[in-house]
Amino acid sequence: MIPVALPSVEALLLIAFLFATTFVWIVWTLGLLIRYICGRWKRPMLLPYGLVTAIAAFTVWKTGDFYIHMRAYDRERTASYRPELLAPTRLGQIDMPKGTKLELAIADTRDAFSRALFPHPVRVADIDAVEIARYIAIKTNDNYETIGFTPDNMRITGNGVTTQSGWRCDATRPVEFDLRPDGSISAFSRCILANGNVVDGITLPEGTSLRASTGNVYIDGFVDSDRWVLGTPQGQAVRVDNFDLSDATIALDDERKLYEIKGAILSKEAMLGTRRHASGTHVRYNSRHLRKDYPAAWLLAPPLPDVDPQPASPASLVQNREGDVLATPAD
Repeated sequence: MIPVALPSVEALLLIAFLFATTFVWIVWTLGLLIRYICGRWKRPMLLPYGLVTAIAAFTVWKTGDFYIHMRAYDRERTASYRPELLAPTRLGQIDMPKGTKLELAIADTRDAFSRALFPHPVRVADIDAVEIARYIAIKTNDNYETIGFTPDNMRITGNGVTTQSGWRCDATRPVEFDLRPDGSISAFSRCILANGNVVDGITLPEGTSLRASTGNVYIDGFVDSDRWVLGTPQGQAVRVDNFDLSDATIALDDERKLYEIKGAILSKEAMLGTRRHASGTHVRYNSRHLRKDYPAAWLLAPPLPDVDPQPASPASLVQNREGDVLATPAD
């Protein structure tokens, strides 16, 4: 963080005095004007009024001068940080048309753009892009001087639907990619899914969030095998086996097979084997702490009643996908 000196107390008091005096002058002058209009004119004391007028004039002059300088600074900053391309230009491995409006992370450095707004759709990464936003990591030295930058990720917003790594993504919402240091795309990272995505027999609802994963890292250092993580949209259910699940977080392996359900709520009553599970049951699948003894098994915990503020903890139930009861571990 760059250190910025705060104004002194004396400076703040001086500014307050100048504006207070100017306010007094405005009220005094309006009073004199009203007296003159009403025919009750009385000449003011010249020395005090003249002194207050001089202070007010000085304040107005300095305020106007400050405003002019700020307008000039804003115009300069706009030119330095928000230029518009006057000719087609290639930036960050992207061919940008004339009229593209940029926002720069570093002044006068167009390759360090953090946002680009196109005058018409531009084809980028199989997306008809209308806007690109990038996160730029800025490098500084000990004197807080900029010595370089690295683009980290890019979010593209466009039109229609795009296919990324086999997923149908809603291009009207940001589609994110990881970037190489030169700004080119290294990997697809995340998006919001459109209709038409089915994996391992699971139909994913429109609006499901998707992100790529290199494996969930646990506190003990264990790295899991999940490669895609999905989050269902609020108010929509996804069907897995016999269960309609809401608020589900689903992990898939590198073959896009169901690997784990980290958490979900049963949206309506369901049967698994001979056991009936009520709506509101908390559902997990292939949890790490059960995986060694009960791989590919469901862990189901009945919902807690609302009437008792401190209800007894109900027993969880472990079942395989065929419905056989494997265990009833205590919560």
